[in-house]
This record gives sequence, structure tokens and C-alpha cells, in this order.
Amino acid sequence: MDNNAPQTAPSATTVAADCSLAGLLKSPASFAIGICRDGNLSIFVRAFMTGVAGHALFGLAAGFFAGPLVALMDAIKGAGIAFFAFALCIPSLYVFSCIAGTTLSFVQLLTAGGACLAMSGLLMAALAPVLWLFAVSSASVAFVTVLTFALAFVAVFFALRPAKALMTTGALRSTAGMRIWFAILVVVSLQMVTLLRPMLAVRKPDAEPAKKCFFLTHFFDAISGDDVQREGR
Repeated sequence: MDNNAPQTAPSATTVAADCSLAGLLKSPASFAIGICRDGNLSIFVRAFMTGVAGHALFGLAAGFFAGPLVALMDAIKGAGIAFFAFALCIPSLYVFSCIAGTTLSFVQLLTAGGACLAMSGLLMAALAPVLWLFAVSSASVAFVTVLTFALAFVAVFFALRPAKALMTTGALRSTAGMRIWFAILVVVSLQMVTLLRPMLAVRKPDAEPAKKCFFLTHFFDAISGDDVQREGR
């Protein structure tokens, strides 16, 4: 046998399908193959609910900055942000994926999107203890705000791994459509955070009604402390 012969990478068909959460984390390629072979609503629901639960835990950890009551409210808000942001972005998921040349069905695309949400949710759940530590030990709203966004974007950075893995199966010709969709999902989620403010404080009874606000304006107001003075963040 010639040891100098070039080695070929195993094809996607040699990888066993694994649609478990462990499979999603350890081998997104096996999860992607599972989507192509067995993609159904039960897999989507499991992935989707995992993502929602992860966002809820992340919100719970951040909310402890202002006490248990705010933590509970932020857990509900975190789950709501994940749920409604994904629901609002379902049409764009289908359209942009079709434009990118996918061969997946609508349910399979939902499952792929749910897998991305689950990946970010699992990472947020893993980072929640770190966020909780700084939330309960820091008195700076600006620092906790920046830390929350930084940890969230770490989770978002790895969230497209399932979409990239789908390219190895031939179900996606390009990840461009999924990338555009996920960028829209992130922007919608950030605007949902702004809509549901305050996140790190209890709204004062005499506070002015929340006005329309762009999420970047909300972010910089929170860092400067203006949001806290008006309505809490």
C-alpha cells in the first residue's frame, strides 16, 4: 500500500445521522444529515424549545443584576424574544434559503433554522453562570450591559455551524441565504430587547411610557445611564 497516496475526506454519506442535542454540539454534520434524512416537526420542536430555554436562562442570569423579581421577568422576556423573533423571521428564512438554491423542504428549513437557534441557546445557557456571577457582584449597569451583549455575540458567532454543515450534504449550495437570514434574526432580536425594556431594572410607577427607540440608541443610552434615569434598563 502506498503511504504517500493522497487521503480523501470521508463523504457526508459515511457520517451517521444524529439529531440529538449532543449531536448538534459535537458533530453538526451528523445533525445536518439527520435533517436531510429525517427532518420532521418533532426534531424542529425539540431544537426550537432548546433555543428558547437557553435564551430564558441567559435572561434569568442577567436579571439577577436587579434582584430575583427582575430575573424572573427577564427569563420570560428572554424566552419571548427568542420565540417571537424566530416566528417573525420564518418567511425570510424560506425566501433567502430558496434564493441560495436549497433543496430542503419547508419543514427541513424550519428544522435547520431551529438548529441554529438551539446552538445559540445552548451556548447562552453555558455562558449564563458567568453572566450571573458578574450580574450579582457588579454595580455598573454599563459593564453588565456590555458583558451581556459580548457573551450573547459569542453564542451567535457559533450559531451558524449547522447551516455550514448542510453544505456538506449538498442540501445547500451556499450559506449566503442562511447568513442573511440569521443577520436579520439577530437584528430583530435586538429590537425585541428594546421593545421589552427595561431589562436590568424594575420600571418605576411614575416613569414615562417607553418611546419608540432604535436598538443602537437603546444600547448607548444604557451604557451612558440615561435609560436608567428615565425608566430603568
